[in-house]
Amino acid sequence: MTPEEYHASGGLSNSMMTRLLRSPAHLKHYIDHPDAPTPQMILGTQVHTALLEPDVFADLCVVGPDGPWTRKAAKEEISSMVDAGYNKSDILKPDVYDQIHDMVDSVLGNPSASLMIRSGRSEGKIEDSLFWADPGTHVECKARVDCIPAESSMYSNYLVDFKTTIDASPESFAKSVVNFGYHRQAYHYLSGWNSLHPEDQRKGFIIIACEKSPPYAVAIYEMSDQCMELGKHEVSSLMELYARCDEDDVWESYPPTVQMLDLPAWATAKVGQ
Repeated sequence: MTPEEYHASGGLSNSMMTRLLRSPAHLKHYIDHPDAPTPQMILGTQVHTALLEPDVFADLCVVGPDGPWTRKAAKEEISSMVDAGYNKSDILKPDVYDQIHDMVDSVLGNPSASLMIRSGRSEGKIEDSLFWADPGTHVECKARVDCIPAESSMYSNYLVDFKTTIDASPESFAKSVVNFGYHRQAYHYLSGWNSLHPEDQRKGFIIIACEKSPPYAVAIYEMSDQCMELGKHEVSSLMELYARCDEDDVWESYPPTVQMLDLPAWATAKVGQ
């Protein structure tokens, strides 16, 4: 299944739950009016493809002309590439093409990350689309797992996800986990995989994080029990909320009543200073 087919299919995904966490109205707007991908999202997708499916990347992306693309000759060359069947977003500036390959080289230069990715490519699975029904709410769910290492691999107990990031250090990436819902993604993906594969149960979730600027540092993190517990709590409550909204076709935003607003925890230490 192609990424386009997956995204067009039905089912509640982690990215949808991120919007539902803000409010049902925000999710409904996203469903009815999907966001156009940002340049950073496009770059992330291209790095994913280059790392996980290099043959697909080679067919999909092409290097554009050197120098400014405002030049007439450059515009004509890009136009010829579009006529040849390339999407304009897949015509890469030479420095971006080099950046993508440098990031891929950095990931594959990490022995643990390389072992996971190569195991998924050879005997496991790459970009595997999952569809299942949540047993408690019967909500139709979906997920697309980056890498499932082979059962013969030392990482056979894990599902593996790849992320590009500004800062892969433990302190910074822990914030990314919470801000982008990676803990929720971990629980959601494992729930889907294990419900569909009783003969191959996975118990852990690993994220390979690669920074987007030199030296393209790589860090590998396993989601802790604390991460998984928070993910389970959020997924369970969001499944119930989504089931109610979908059944009643009522997608509310924020409460209509006046609410008391407290300061965030990090700001309360300044009170009285």
